[in-house]
Amino acid sequence: MSLLIEDSNTTFIVKGRVEVLYGDAYVFGCKVKLVENSTFFPLYLKEGRILIDGEFIPVKGSTIPKSWYKLAEKLDNYSKIFLIGKTDSGKSSLATWIINNFEDKVCIIDADIGQSDVAHPGAMGFGVAEKVPFIRDVSMIDGFFVGTITPMNRESKCLRGFSSICKKSNKLGFKLTIVDTTGWITGKKAREYKMAKIESFSPDLVVFIGESDSYNIYKENIDCECVRVESFVPKKRDREWRVKIRRNLYRRWFESVSEFELTPDLLIGTTLFRGKEIEDKDLLSALSIFGDVVYAELSNEFLNVCVEKAEVSAEAVKMIKDAFNVEEINVFERDWFEGLICGIYSGNKYICPGKVASVDFENRILKIVARELPKNVKVELGEFRLNEREEFVRLP
Repeated sequence: MSLLIEDSNTTFIVKGRVEVLYGDAYVFGCKVKLVENSTFFPLYLKEGRILIDGEFIPVKGSTIPKSWYKLAEKLDNYSKIFLIGKTDSGKSSLATWIINNFEDKVCIIDADIGQSDVAHPGAMGFGVAEKVPFIRDVSMIDGFFVGTITPMNRESKCLRGFSSICKKSNKLGFKLTIVDTTGWITGKKAREYKMAKIESFSPDLVVFIGESDSYNIYKENIDCECVRVESFVPKKRDREWRVKIRRNLYRRWFESVSEFELTPDLLIGTTLFRGKEIEDKDLLSALSIFGDVVYAELSNEFLNVCVEKAEVSAEAVKMIKDAFNVEEINVFERDWFEGLICGIYSGNKYICPGKVASVDFENRILKIVARELPKNVKVELGEFRLNEREEFVRLP
């Protein structure tokens, strides 16, 4: 049901669609005429008439924190800004506010692999923005496929990816670059991870969003200006809601896709199909300790075993390691490939995500669905499947 409202100096916390019939309305400092979002956002009506179709809560005045206004006044003093805050503290909202209050175009690096808007969940990306209501409106120029939605236990790969996109974005030469990061900030491992990113990016300003006991610990080790600003989130999101948001982000990348066939030489970052297929019946019989064998391959470094249903124990792994004289054993199920997210590159440029449709082990062919399969294509397999919700798997 649509509702016509005429008002001034009022913020509407909206989930749905808003049309500005006349007057001035802003979302995070970006003037809008028509805006729609499936999650709550603040629309500030300076003066005018709007048509709202969806849920909303009116609040008199602006809901943007005063500390954000103060930060906006000093943006010309900085060229590199790094944002730190817990999950749902308003990092992406602040990044949008900064973009809309800067005099020129801004390079935005979205390194939040859990809720990436510039790229997609499971990847980092960067783009160039000028006056946008939401970070998702920024088109990705390039990125880095991580293949998981949390940096925990994948810090090395995440840092390698972050370093890569920082180098690429630096070549654009924009006056201001902003880094948005994950909400993993608490604990020694998280701090070491964030500090490594800060040292790689070399910002001249680090902005902490919201209250955190970690602020002083970080500040002691950061060799540039640090400020703390208030947190602002239109509405807190629980775990299920964040899953729903990620589902919508994935949907954008898989709206118009085709099916493609791949040969193993196009895969990167995996040992799959890199060994010699095992055909000896006695060896296959020994490997059946893990389940009904679909495919097995061996090299002098690894053993890959695909089974129908995996039954893996530490004792079985040790026994097979000794028998085959290898350090690495990967046991995985055939079904784990169906819906597996993958990253598609053209040379060293990240293009888009894809999903594995099927794997033909006999003929060594993979079928994937994606927007495109570019020239000089390389495909990297991820660590989760996209079905009703993310299902995490471990593949070679």
